[in-house]
Parts: sequence; structure tokens; C-alpha cells
Amino acid sequence: MKSLFFTPPKHSLDLCISQPVWEFLCHTLYLKKYPFLLGPKGCGKSSVAMELADAMEMEFHAFDMGQAFKPKKMFLGGLVIGDNGKTVAVRSEFFNAFISDKPTLIFLDELTRIPMVAANFLMTILDRRQSYLYDEDSGVRYNKGEDVLFIAAGNTGFAYVSTQRLDSAFEDRFIKVQLDYLTVEEESGLIRQRYPSVKPAEAAKLAEVAALLRQAEQKEALTVALSTRQVLDAAAYLPLGYSLREVVEKVILTNYLIAGEHLVARSLVQML
Repeated sequence: MKSLFFTPPKHSLDLCISQPVWEFLCHTLYLKKYPFLLGPKGCGKSSVAMELADAMEMEFHAFDMGQAFKPKKMFLGGLVIGDNGKTVAVRSEFFNAFISDKPTLIFLDELTRIPMVAANFLMTILDRRQSYLYDEDSGVRYNKGEDVLFIAAGNTGFAYVSTQRLDSAFEDRFIKVQLDYLTVEEESGLIRQRYPSVKPAEAAKLAEVAALLRQAEQKEALTVALSTRQVLDAAAYLPLGYSLREVVEKVILTNYLIAGEHLVARSLVQML
């Protein structure tokens, strides 16, 4: 339920989500619950997490959960030999953020790729009633800082390898929030906001190209999803005098070269 005592700040104009979704995310953090941003790659999940930390005046720490193959080292740290020859514990960035006494937002990126051994660590870390890290070497339990919160992100869809369905008890620790790409009108407006000298017709046509290619990916005609970031990268060339056709050919369609889908993507774009 939305709090009557908290008015979420406005997000920046170029953030790729609507104001109602933004307000819901701010309220979720205000209630000390953990959002789980779900959606295709490049739809703005990482940017949203960073913007939330800034708007809520929290320190921000990001970690790639797909790389958590050594969870003890990531979450706690490790032992090293000091200058005096004695073994000392060196705490990890995650550990220091976890026990911080400052308002802190920990971003668990690529959570749908997390190795199961790391997921087991996170079960107690993400328990909102008794969140702690247990150091087996010292036999000490470290409790989460009172104002330390988590936000996670993960990709959904057949095109993302190594993703997995998480344990139900694990998923229950989050409030799931679906993010998606902008509409043609919204993305066209974003292009114009970033690059005011781009003509409205060119911005609209570039957004239409992006929407068409994304629709093809959703229908499994393509396996590459075009991100908002890639569209903005392409739009950056328009003020330099490149034509829309050149931008599509040199920047948009080259995203499909590695997957061997360049010709298919070109044929779809020619329909416009």
C-alpha cells in the first residue's frame, strides 16, 4: 500500500520507464521491500537501479550474480597473509556494503543466472526478518545494516542462455516488477530528448525499426533483442549528417551479424 507520508521524487527525463512504475519502485524501497526487475536485455533495468539509489539518497553497489561461482569470496571475502606473516581476513565489497550503517542499495544483477551454491547463501541474506551473513571461519554472524536494501534484475525469455527458474522460497523474497521496451512514441520522444537536433520524422522511423525487430525476436524469427541503448547509439549519428538509411545499415543491422541473422533483419526492415 502506498504510504501517505512519502512522495516519490520524479525520475530523470531520459529514464526508460513510466512515472507510475517509478513511483511503485520508490514506494517498494520505502517499505523496505526488495524489487526484482524482470524484462529483456537493454530495457533499462541497470539504469533504473542506479537512478533509484540516487533518488532515494542511498549508496549504490552492483554485483553480477552470474559470476558468483565462489560465493564465500564474493559475499564474505578471503584470507591473505599479511606483512607480519599472519593470516588476516580481507572483507569483500559486498560484505562491507551489507553491514553498512548508511542507507545502501545493493544491486543483484543477472539474478536469473546465479549458481545454485550462491543462491543458497542469498537465502539468509535476503530474509527480511533475520538477514545475516555467517562466517564459518570465525563462527561469527554478521547482521545486515538497518538501512541496507536490495534490488535485483534478471532477463526473461528463450533467447537468454544459462537463465533458470529460481526456488519459490527465494522468489518470495522479492516484489516482482515487469519492465519492457518503450513504445514507439516513447522511444521516439527519448531520442529527441537525447538528441534535440534529430528530426521528429527520423526519430519516429528509427523507433519503428526498433519495434519491428523486437517484435520479430518475440515471434522467434530473430534471436537478438535490440536494446534501447543500441537504438540511442544509432541515433547519435543522425546529428552528424548520417542518413537514417546509413544509421540502420551501419549501426542497427550490424547487431545481427554475430548471430548470422543480418539478412533476415535487413529484409524485415525493408518492409518499412
